[in-house]
Formats: sequence, structure tokens, C-alpha cells
Amino acid sequence: MINDDLQQPDLLAGSDAIFPVFLRTNVSPDSGEPQTQLSGGPFAYETGYICNVAIADEIVEMIRNSGESTEVQQHHDVPLTPKAPAPSSTQPAVNTPPVPKKKNKNDTADHQQLIDRLNKPPHVIEFQGVILDRNERLQIIAAIALCESGHDPFTAENRDTEFHAQPSPSLSYGRLVHIGLSYGIIQFTQDSGSLGKLLQRMVQKDSAKFAEVFGDNYAELIALTTTGIDVSNVDYASGQAHWNSIRHTSEGTHLAYLAAHHTLPVSSEIRGKRVQPIAVNVGGLKQDLWEGKWATRFVEAGKVDAFQEAELDFAVEGYMNPALKFCKDKNIRSALGIAFVTACAIRGAKKMLITAAAKCCGVAVPFVSGDDEKRAVEYIAHLDPTHANTLAGIPVQRDEIVRAKTLLKDETGFLAEDLYYPATYTSEYDH
Repeated sequence: MINDDLQQPDLLAGSDAIFPVFLRTNVSPDSGEPQTQLSGGPFAYETGYICNVAIADEIVEMIRNSGESTEVQQHHDVPLTPKAPAPSSTQPAVNTPPVPKKKNKNDTADHQQLIDRLNKPPHVIEFQGVILDRNERLQIIAAIALCESGHDPFTAENRDTEFHAQPSPSLSYGRLVHIGLSYGIIQFTQDSGSLGKLLQRMVQKDSAKFAEVFGDNYAELIALTTTGIDVSNVDYASGQAHWNSIRHTSEGTHLAYLAAHHTLPVSSEIRGKRVQPIAVNVGGLKQDLWEGKWATRFVEAGKVDAFQEAELDFAVEGYMNPALKFCKDKNIRSALGIAFVTACAIRGAKKMLITAAAKCCGVAVPFVSGDDEKRAVEYIAHLDPTHANTLAGIPVQRDEIVRAKTLLKDETGFLAEDLYYPATYTSEYDH
């Protein structure tokens, strides 16, 4: 519809009522020229015709409604997840053409080739166990030390107490054999020669300190505790070894009878070449190592850091490391199991005790778990120490029962639950 009711004054020739002519300046407001003057240059003003068009409101409303309807009807069928297939009918349709599978970015079949290529078993390195290095071995030794020497392990002394014990099936040499001084974290014994080996290691650690602690007769001390010293009528270094060789003879039976009745003469007491009194100082009075000045010197030595290290090193290298071959063969991997086997090696008991106990409680050998090893040690710990016990024909001494109980308590907290890797039981990893 055309609105023709406009009123426009006749400004120029040719103007009419329908398309009136307009005239406006073409000069910028900032030019400074008077805008009322229409003369001047050829572009000082512009002219045209005015046309005003009006659209009926109902037509505008129809256009708006049509646009809204069209926008609402725009649909895009892109599912966010694959649609579940329709349940199959028990009677499949006959001659039904296959429905082409719809392709979209969420269809896993589109990626199946790539998935099949990459979905391989992961490359996993199996955890074989904890490395049994020197620090781990020392922690196990520390746990054993509580069985042997109590809560002050480096200075602990056993002053020939076995000689004063009543003979029994577990201590046949009571009142017969002088074992001498047993000293340190695992009770290195004088009669066996292990005390002498420890003293040699102490000298290697700090010879000046060794001479200071043990006095000017330290050379004879080393000789006594290693090879022994010459004594008339004594041709054996170890008194206990000598007793074991004669205990079932007529001589041994007679000596055992005298000892049991407290009538054994001093001259018949068994002392090896390593268990003899020596001078406290060169040219001085002789004394046994478990008495007086000698005993005091050993306590002082146990307070020296270098000598403590010697005790630890010798315990690992002299007793634990040799026992690890048995542990590897029987697949003993727990700290508890290794500790019990090592404790048996230290005291001269049969390492087979743990495997004999395993068979008694129905545990497979070689062991398959740390729990099975614990069950075997628990079986030994629960034996009655007042009875004569045997496992698969192996005698179980009271000391082994006590050690099993102490190790199970693990007062040090060093017997970790992690299992060790048997391949690291060699000296290569002992550093």
C-alpha cells in the first residue's frame, strides 16, 4: 500500500504530490561553510524524490509466524549413543532386505580395525619381590639378635652359663663342657672360634682402638680365640666338638654320670684350646675371658661404633649368607622364614626344622607363600618345651621353640611382610 497523503512544498520545478522532490546540502558540518547557501561547486548539494511505503500490520504478523514455524521444524538425527538393537523375533521375516547400518561418529564398528590392532595384552613387568641387599639382611639380623642377646645386643655376654646348667636331652654337655664367653648380637662363642673371627674383624676396623680397649696382651687374646693355645693333655680346639665325639662311648657315659651327680673332678672338666685363661696384661695374672677385667673390656668394646659394625658384618657374612642357599632351594622368601633358618644356623640347629614343621602341618615344600612359612614357624613355637620333641626324626631343642616365639613377636618391626626375590640372595646383592 502506498501512502499518498504526503504534503511537500513545491521547492523545485517538476515536484508533485506523489513523488515530491527533495534538496539537501552535501557539505560536511565541519567544513565551516554556510549550509544555507546552495550555490557553489557542482557537489555542494544533492537532490532526489521521496517515496514512502507502508506495509499492513497483518502482513507483517503472517511473515513472523511463518518464520517461527520453519525454525521449529529443523531436526538433526545424530544420536549421542548407539541405539540398542530391536529385539529379534522368534520368526524371522522372510525375504526382508538387510537394513544398511547407519554411520556416525559414535559407532564403534567404525574404529574396530584400529581397536583390534592396538588392543593387545599390556607390557607388564612382574614384581618378583624385594631385593635382599645388605640393609635388609642387617634388619633380619637385628630381629634375631633379640633371640640371642636381648635388648642390649652389642655388649651382651653369656659368661659360660652352660657349664652350670643341669644336663638334659637338649643340653647334654651341662656341667661338663666349658663353652666360655659368648658375646655380642648373635652370641659369638669362644669355644667354636667365632669369637676369634669377630675379634679379627674388629682389628681390621680399628687396630689402634682395639689395642686401647683390650690392653697390651691383645695378640695372645687373638691367638687364644682363633687357633687356641697349647695346653698339656689337650689336643682339641673345641671342647664341645670333643664331647660330641665321646659322649656315646664308655668314657662319655662315665663323665655324664659324674656330672649329673655333681661329682665331676675339676681335672675332668672339658676345656678346648680356645677356652683357657690368659694374662690380662703381658706378664700378669691369668683370667678366663668371662671373668673380671676381660669381661669388662668386652663390654667396652661393644660400645665402639666400628666394633658394632664388625659384629653386624660378621653376622651377615658368616651366618646368614651361607644359610641363604637353603632358603633359595626351599623358596623361603619371607623375612620371618629367613630369620628362623639363620637363627638355626647360628646355634648349630638343623635348618630342616622349618621344612619338617611344614610337612607336619600340611604345608607344601618348596613353600608357595609367606603365610605357609609363618604356619611352619608357628607350629614349632606351639611345641611344649618341657617335652622331648622331634619333627621328622629331627630333635627340637627348647631354644628353637623360644626363638620361634620371639621371632613371631617381631619386637623390632624389621621382619617386613614383603617377600624377597630369591635371585637376590647371592653375594652380588649384598652391598
